[in-house]
Amino acid sequence: MKLIKLLFIPFILVGCWDSVEINNRSVILEFAIDKNIDTMDETVPINQRDVYDITYSIPDMAKMSGTESLAKDMKTNILVKSPTIATSLEELEIRTRNTVTFSHVKVVFLGEELLKDPKLLKEAIDSMTRTRSIARNVPMLAVKGKTEDAMNIENTQQPILGLYIMNYFNNKERPEAYFKTQILGNFIRDIQDSGVATMPIFHLPEGGQIPDTNKKSDDGAEKYNNEEEDNNTEDNKSEGEDSKSDDTVGEKNDTGFEISGGAVIKDYKLVDYIDKEIVRGQLIIDGSARNIPVVVEHNDNPLTYLAKRVKTKINFGEINNTMHAIINVNMIGEIAEYTTEFSLNEFNPSNMEEIRKLLSDEVYKQIEMTVNKAHELNTDFLNIGLTMYRKNPDMWEKYKHNWQESAFQNMPVYVNIDIDIENTGILR
Repeated sequence: MKLIKLLFIPFILVGCWDSVEINNRSVILEFAIDKNIDTMDETVPINQRDVYDITYSIPDMAKMSGTESLAKDMKTNILVKSPTIATSLEELEIRTRNTVTFSHVKVVFLGEELLKDPKLLKEAIDSMTRTRSIARNVPMLAVKGKTEDAMNIENTQQPILGLYIMNYFNNKERPEAYFKTQILGNFIRDIQDSGVATMPIFHLPEGGQIPDTNKKSDDGAEKYNNEEEDNNTEDNKSEGEDSKSDDTVGEKNDTGFEISGGAVIKDYKLVDYIDKEIVRGQLIIDGSARNIPVVVEHNDNPLTYLAKRVKTKINFGEINNTMHAIINVNMIGEIAEYTTEFSLNEFNPSNMEEIRKLLSDEVYKQIEMTVNKAHELNTDFLNIGLTMYRKNPDMWEKYKHNWQESAFQNMPVYVNIDIDIENTGILR
């Protein structure tokens, strides 16, 4: 009898934690925050100044499964102008009949104008983290331009941009070579630790206008509510079946946008953008680079070396009361491509040493370019100061007072590179 009672306990304790059905929730998968660049009336009370432009994307849950998973019009973008992030939620709730939830946010976009305003950016980050309604592992992307344009992009690979970004970042086989991933929790940690952080750039398509098919204004929000109520009607079902082939079959898999490079943030303000070549050097320096191709010329032919993994160690020293950093890089990989006349002696010890030297010089140029850019911006986005704090706390105490002003900018950086070639690709 006791055993029977124990077996029935799980059925009593297990239940639905939420009383709201998923179809009655507006699940925010992505949203974008930007600064409202319209002229503000300074005489208006601060709680009535709409300083934020926030675009919320609400997906149609009925179309997110089965054969309709690549259909068009799968989401509704609602633009809200608001004095704070919190008040924008009130406006959003007014314009949709469902309960809004942020428990499944996949990506947050931050606009260029917002990144240039340290006060607004700090307030936005504070709002996102204060209530913990948004997970700390949500990716963050900087948008070169207006975030509203990014949200209205038509993506034929995956209409829901948040799901596309999630799959993009979760792909562990993707080379770690074009951008350095940034998530909300790490961004806060980086800013608190060193005052400097980077985040990947979401590049909008060049040329032409981005279709505004998903954009909804006040009238659009009302239309969205009406469409939600009609989702279960037979008319909508027939329309979906008629258009399914046009929406999901035969479309080109072109995103029209690119994620690469980085936005350098210092004290909650955008310093500058860095391209993917600079970011590649950054990834090598912090040891997180993976599957990076390095191309050199050998015997009048291009030789491609694929660096599968990188190990980096940074040491510090002083000469005549002048500190310096030494970056030791160990790169392990293989020769991925090399077209030449076949010879058993092609990769003899002498040639291999020559190839290693060519590769070392090329990687050195990459790192040198990145270090020079950091010195030019006088911004330690390479976390050299943080490494000194952890490895040489006594030296850090000596230089930390002017690290951001001049110490980092004037610090010599030396680089040692060791290239390991595990496989030449030739069968002997």
